[in-house]
Amino acid sequence: MAQTIEIGLDGKVVAVPREVVSALAAAAAAHAGISERHRELSLHLSRALHSGRARLDQGEVRALVAVLEEEHPDLGPAAAELRQAVA
Repeated sequence: MAQTIEIGLDGKVVAVPREVVSALAAAAAAHAGISERHRELSLHLSRALHSGRARLDQGEVRALVAVLEEEHPDLGPAAAELRQAVA
């Protein structure tokens, strides 16, 4: 299994460590009951763990930004890279 997952963000592709994608999927799932965008983000990231890649649309990217703005100590430096990629 790949150690990184390719995430397509508005035409950019970012390689994200598998454990970070897993943590992002879990964080998005925690908000899935109140936000359809978070639900979709969680589903896409969960599928990406199996396929090795995901392409996020604008709504999912906004949900990703919201998740990245929360405190998640398990994301580490990869969160900063993702924030830069979506900025």
